[in-house]
Amino acid sequence: MTNRIYLPANRSNIDSFYVMELLYNANKLEANGKKIFHLELGEPIPKTPKVVLKEASRLSRLSLPGYTPSNGIEELREKISKFYKYRYNLKINSEQIFITTGSSGAFLLTFLSCFDKGSRVGIFNPVYPAYRNILKSLNIDVVEIFPDNKNIDKIDLSLISKQKIDGLIISNPNNPNGQTFTDSELKFVYEHCKKKKVILISDEIYHGIEYGKRIKSMLNYGDKAIVINSFSKFFCMPGWRLGWAIIPNELKENFLKLSQNLFISSGNIAQYAALKVFDSINELNEIVKVYHSTRNEVLKILKSIPLIKFSEPQGSFYFYLDIQNTKLDSFKFVNKLMHDTGVVLTPGIDFDKKFGSRTVRLSFSSKQNLVLEAVQKIHSWFKKNY
Repeated sequence: MTNRIYLPANRSNIDSFYVMELLYNANKLEANGKKIFHLELGEPIPKTPKVVLKEASRLSRLSLPGYTPSNGIEELREKISKFYKYRYNLKINSEQIFITTGSSGAFLLTFLSCFDKGSRVGIFNPVYPAYRNILKSLNIDVVEIFPDNKNIDKIDLSLISKQKIDGLIISNPNNPNGQTFTDSELKFVYEHCKKKKVILISDEIYHGIEYGKRIKSMLNYGDKAIVINSFSKFFCMPGWRLGWAIIPNELKENFLKLSQNLFISSGNIAQYAALKVFDSINELNEIVKVYHSTRNEVLKILKSIPLIKFSEPQGSFYFYLDIQNTKLDSFKFVNKLMHDTGVVLTPGIDFDKKFGSRTVRLSFSSKQNLVLEAVQKIHSWFKKNY
């Protein structure tokens, strides 16, 4: 018998985000004088448009109401609606748009609105780990859809036809491998989910960061889908904790009640300042050109390392590397690389529970000169050790 009262609930027993442990260790090395190259974090170039920063500064001196409507200020929802018309030629009613506390808030509200305990939701590996962990904490069954053993860095969307699921999450472009999906692939997913009555959730947080043909929204194929996006990546506003969800009319009432009780509202200054970011689309597109240039230079260096395998990313700002030929598991690999060179990568075990010990993620979203210096260090490290 025990007198312990504060025991953690089973639902809270989710997986660690291993990159955060790595970041902690990297910061300790940095504090002790070692030069660290942070290629582990999924942050864009630190270039929040100046008009947004200027507006936030102005707003901070005003007496704005502290709380906003729980679904977000009407002006921002209207701006997003106009953005979808401009970018995707879609007519979205602003009443279907919910402003959320980052995309994380959008995922939580979506999962709570759509699924009950024991519902089965499919996720494609390699995958953003928060999907898995939020679902598990809500007692929703996660159906892992793994890649082929010979192509562990590639998602095969056709595998959904073999699954019995109530919901499906697709990320396009995908984190961590930068994979994008074709019109025919997206149409297949949409039609399959519609036919089988599977709730389809499309994570479009990396939309706009593409290196080929412009990607369509899942809503271009029909209105039977939920779209989640954020101001964190393309819009260069990470840390402002602002995202949005576009939901079917049937979910609006419950979405609002949940939002009122869980979050009350998103930050007021963040929302009003974000109105200005839509005046900076050309500036943001120029940043994507920098990512594209960096990707091409990194590609040249990585291709000269024979021990690693990877696919060329078509979106986001990540390379997903198969390192199994090094004979090290991903966590040992990133730790050794960090201590030897100061370059920090993310172990694949965060993204894929089956094959993640064989992979690592490299982010190329920092300043180009720093990224290329770091990747050159990786190249030299391979030459020295292998």
